[in-house]
Amino acid sequence: MALTLYDTPVSGHSHRVRLCLSLLDLKHDTVIIDMQNNDHKASEYLALSPLGQVPTLKDDDVVITDSCAALVYLAKKYGNDQWLPEDPEGAARVQRWLSTASGELYRGPVLARSIKLFGRNYDYDATVMWSKRLLDWMEQHLANRQWLAEDHATIADVAMYSYLRVANEGGIDITPYSAVTKWLGNVENLDRFIPMYKSVE
Repeated sequence: MALTLYDTPVSGHSHRVRLCLSLLDLKHDTVIIDMQNNDHKASEYLALSPLGQVPTLKDDDVVITDSCAALVYLAKKYGNDQWLPEDPEGAARVQRWLSTASGELYRGPVLARSIKLFGRNYDYDATVMWSKRLLDWMEQHLANRQWLAEDHATIADVAMYSYLRVANEGGIDITPYSAVTKWLGNVENLDRFIPMYKSVE
């Protein structure tokens, strides 16, 4: 096994994979991709990740260029049924949240943060609307449960955690959402948890 993570510390996408590697207690090498320095556009990196996105996970000759796909790969190869259930219903519940991480979470807190921190040109009001829709739903969903998909942590929780923990960096206040805040704490209490890099306190 020779795992390498091509990582950008401020990226929540990268943190998802970094966190999963830690939770599974997997040793790996790290290559920092400095996007401010256009490392992601270098020919060597584009040979691994043709879209120039981070993170990229390399496991010997296997290359995974999507963060949620990397979570699935790690759970299936190095984890157990806890992280990605084998039964169809459980797997579908996890997949619902992986889709949410690439959908509502991205359109809301992820883009809001990219506007505030990196000056990206998106509709901020739309990101606030998507964030509220997502958080209202999650608050209701988590009202009587500890975890998103199962009665224990799964890669669904890993996929959703990073950007919600730093939602304030995009001007999104999660403090009124007590169930969501409690769930963030549940993730942080997992063995071998590692925090998301914070740009704003």
